[in-house]
Amino acid sequence: MARISEQTIEQIRSSADIVEVVSGYVELKKRGRNFFGLCPFHNEKSASFSVSQERQIYKCFGCGAGGGSINFIMEIENLDFVDSLRHIADQYGIQLEIDNIPGQSRDLVTQLMDIHENTAMYYLKNLGTNEGKLVFQHLQDRGLTKETIQFFKLGYSMDSFDALKNNLQEGKFSTESLSKCGLILNNERGYFDRFRARIMFSIANTNGKTIAFAGRVFKKEDPAKYVNSPETPIYNKSKILYGLWASKEDIRKKEYAIVVEGYLDYLQLYQAGIKNVVAVSGTSFTDEHAKLIKRFCKRIYMAYDGDTAGVSAAIRAGYILIKFGLEPKIVSIPTGKDPDDWVKDEGPEPFNNAVENASGLLKFHTQNTRHDISSPTGMSQFIQRVIGDLLLIEDPVLRELHARSLASLTGVSEESIFQSLSGLLQQKNRRAQFKQKESVTAPTKALVEASPLRRIEDELIQLCFVKDINIRTLLYERLDVKWLHSPSVKAIFDAVYIHLHSEQTPNASIIMNELKDESHRRKLSALIFDVEKIDATLSMATQCVNRLENYWLKIRLDELREKLKSTNQSQETDATVIVEIAELQTRFRKLKSNNREIV
Repeated sequence: MARISEQTIEQIRSSADIVEVVSGYVELKKRGRNFFGLCPFHNEKSASFSVSQERQIYKCFGCGAGGGSINFIMEIENLDFVDSLRHIADQYGIQLEIDNIPGQSRDLVTQLMDIHENTAMYYLKNLGTNEGKLVFQHLQDRGLTKETIQFFKLGYSMDSFDALKNNLQEGKFSTESLSKCGLILNNERGYFDRFRARIMFSIANTNGKTIAFAGRVFKKEDPAKYVNSPETPIYNKSKILYGLWASKEDIRKKEYAIVVEGYLDYLQLYQAGIKNVVAVSGTSFTDEHAKLIKRFCKRIYMAYDGDTAGVSAAIRAGYILIKFGLEPKIVSIPTGKDPDDWVKDEGPEPFNNAVENASGLLKFHTQNTRHDISSPTGMSQFIQRVIGDLLLIEDPVLRELHARSLASLTGVSEESIFQSLSGLLQQKNRRAQFKQKESVTAPTKALVEASPLRRIEDELIQLCFVKDINIRTLLYERLDVKWLHSPSVKAIFDAVYIHLHSEQTPNASIIMNELKDESHRRKLSALIFDVEKIDATLSMATQCVNRLENYWLKIRLDELREKLKSTNQSQETDATVIVEIAELQTRFRKLKSNNREIV
């Protein structure tokens, strides 16, 4: 496992102000003590995402996401802990030294990242070989400059079964990482390269690190025009947009993104100065793509190929975008052209004009539908098809606006559109209620009784973060962790316990990073986000501890009494149980005799 000193982690944590980090992805506005914005992790119309600069944590009161600055980068950039530290360190100019524990290999993710970076440079270097020079010339003939080729790490995989394999074996990577990188295949004849005699496109994550490849066939007979990396521990094609790492700042500045289908489409546009562009990577446009791009802008221009397949794919992608509250527009590309050829042949101006004149999704769909909307049957089928997609929009206001637009474009009355939409919504709700009824079981007595216990345990965690050291010292000295029942509360208390007797109030962001389970982090951020509003007293803390002990005593006594009823116990076991019951009953009476308030 990679090892980073606590001192370095603390330097990164203290340098990365949470408001500054989050502002790179979310537009924040200050209200009172905290900052608010639209959550980047789920679809919402009103701001429920809040950032506390004082506590250096964030919390979404809609989806429950929460954590510190490092956790935010982990979640939004889909990085592990070490790579998140690298990301922040790069942003703040911090020298990050990562050591490997003697006798252990680097962690799998780190090795996979290194393998792909090594491979990208290897493929790029291959362009200088006799075999690769033909590819380099081909790329230049396609209009790509040497600078573009190098910047985006284009390259060539040699016409060999083991050229890359031999190169990687020199890097002393583990057998596990080589088997899981997706670049080396294995069959009964042995190991061999996945990519052979292909133009290689390096695919990077939003941090600019190479995580996969796409290989286009070059001067060979092969039915597979493109071969793509399989999904690996570092690559999920449904969550990656090609070129986003290079284009995200331009997308933010211009407040809109252009989505194209191909790698060459992207490269040609970027090189022509149209840099607020991304491309789908070896897959159709997905929900995850929509969520990803929503972090950077709200307006999306789909610039797919001008053929029938491209038009249909752009429309499908458009409905995915409106589902997540985004504003899709469709760029009309000349029939038989793609953005790559169009910009290469005529320059960027015609394309830019087409973007300016792009149509809204519903208007474009109405003009390019496969249904014969000149007939009543065709129009009805078209409307039902669109309404089925509008049904997926969660925001009722946005859904209504699109429905009104559909009525205007088709000439069908709003009343008819809304009647049809309402009927489908009722069917959808009935199905959802039926599924929920099937899955919900009657609450047990234990769960009902656990409700006040949960409230007390939540109060305990809040008290751990108050400024009064007397309260925190009481919790440190008196509370027994075995009294706690919630796994999240136990994990949080274990992490904060050592900090309770410190003069300084526990640092929430430090505790967040010690919690490995996301659900525990969400729980903590929800409990302590506005902890200063609690009027905490020593009496409150005493009562909290007493109540937890009381609950534990009652539960333990019930367990022991049930144990006594068992006929399989020995006399010696029975005697031990009876002694423990007597001791616990004494403790229980003592709590009452001390006039402590017990629930």
